Amino acid sequence: MHRNITIVLAALALAGCSSLPSSLRDEIAKENDKLEQARKDFTRAETTVKEDLAKVPDLFNGTAVATEWPARLAVAKSKLDRAEAARKNVEQVSKSSGPESSGKEAIVRIESLLADQHRNRQAALDESATVVGEANRWLDFQRNLPFHLTKMTEAHQKLAAADVTPLAQIVEKAARDWPAKKNDLDSRLNALRSAPERAETQWQATNEARAAATAGKATGPQIAALITADNALNEAVSASSTKAEELKALSGQLYDSWDKILEDLEASESGQDRIWREKLKTVKTHFVDVPLKKTEVSSDTNWVDVPATAYRANENNLGMAIAHKPEGLYDSEATTVAQPAGYAYMAPPGERNHYGYWSAGPSGSSVWTWLPQYLIMRELFWGRNYQPIYVTQYNGYQTAVRSGQSWYGTETPQSAPKYGTHGTFTQQNYSTSRYVQSGGYKNSSFSSRQSGSGSSSPSATPSRPGSSPEASPDTGRRFGKSNDTPEVGKRFGSPGSEDRRAAPSAPPSGRRFGSPGGSSPRPPSGGRPFGRRR
Repeated sequence: MHRNITIVLAALALAGCSSLPSSLRDEIAKENDKLEQARKDFTRAETTVKEDLAKVPDLFNGTAVATEWPARLAVAKSKLDRAEAARKNVEQVSKSSGPESSGKEAIVRIESLLADQHRNRQAALDESATVVGEANRWLDFQRNLPFHLTKMTEAHQKLAAADVTPLAQIVEKAARDWPAKKNDLDSRLNALRSAPERAETQWQATNEARAAATAGKATGPQIAALITADNALNEAVSASSTKAEELKALSGQLYDSWDKILEDLEASESGQDRIWREKLKTVKTHFVDVPLKKTEVSSDTNWVDVPATAYRANENNLGMAIAHKPEGLYDSEATTVAQPAGYAYMAPPGERNHYGYWSAGPSGSSVWTWLPQYLIMRELFWGRNYQPIYVTQYNGYQTAVRSGQSWYGTETPQSAPKYGTHGTFTQQNYSTSRYVQSGGYKNSSFSSRQSGSGSSSPSATPSRPGSSPEASPDTGRRFGKSNDTPEVGKRFGSPGSEDRRAAPSAPPSGRRFGSPGGSSPRPPSGGRPFGRRR
């Protein structure tokens, strides 16, 4: 009763914060209702488990679950308490902000607290439901012994027939191609190989218990031993399928480098819900042959739904690579500090790699030059407005990387940023994006320049709440196979009209360049062919 009164008072306090956006007030109210329901669901789960443990004491006495389940429920309860603390903080921020609670800082703080509240609430519900499920399984196992004994036998036979040889060949090749990952790959493969051995040991240890169960004379401890063995068998079967697929996928990820470029942002309404979306272009370089450095470049563009906190965090990063993963790492190891697109592929000053090299620019300062087979990456990262990257800019980028900060191309404290939402380069490339058209640039120099110059606004139609994004023409593009050859590529990107003529235009969707055999593909209009025939 006391808690219900608290929730009602919170609702009244929320109603008084009329300065908050209505969509945010609705979200707070919904999350509070879900939290109250979660407490009721947790109480039922806790009562159910206690009753199950008391029903058949001979089955549970002396087993690990007799203490493990209550301990896990206590952890779930603590997560509900943290969700409640987040709810109170939301209420406090809403009230203390007063008329200013509609400000960006207060909204961001509330959205972050709501995300904490949701995460802790859901984690508590998931854990309590899992414990209830395990308790039900123990009781069902005792009631239906013949059925479960049959399933145990089938799982044992499936494990005996499992063959990891094809997977081992894939993993061993990846370990040769990427030596830095050899120890981790070997460890994962050995775990897969040892799972059936551990399950077999437990299977043999339950000979007496299985015989007693078959005769209908199994004791509580024997049934507990059978359940433990059954769990081990099921885990081993799962490992031989899902874990094997996971290891295969991880091995494949090592052969890809990729960047996720933030091309647009959109906030819209869908019914009573606020939808936050990002338009991401993924530029991927796949290593077809690691020793020869043969690669294939492709791009794919999609709109994705994101949490409000992620949307807010990236509002300054339009045009940036908000995630980057180099070859030789797993996807989970990608860096998520936004940086200018393409910089991660450049070699240290004075050095070269299979993407390009540093050469003397017209002013004497070193400038980055992409090898011909990777000019398509330059096109995908910067488009037709590419400007030469000088070593001083790269040094500024590296300094930011080492400190874990984003670099927006600001070379002096007084100069304007080059990259990011308010950057001069971004203003050229993304003026027709939905984010810009909906007022996303209102605090940037681009907005004042447009209004001050008297020029007409871009022709793209402003986005409307609930509108669906158009399909991207870039989806599924793939470009060429290439390798790192010792020959020096022609330098592109120096200032002047010659570079503008040299810059390639993006090829049509799905066209591949440089594949072996057949006639040479026709170069894109106004540019050069990418890749080399094998």
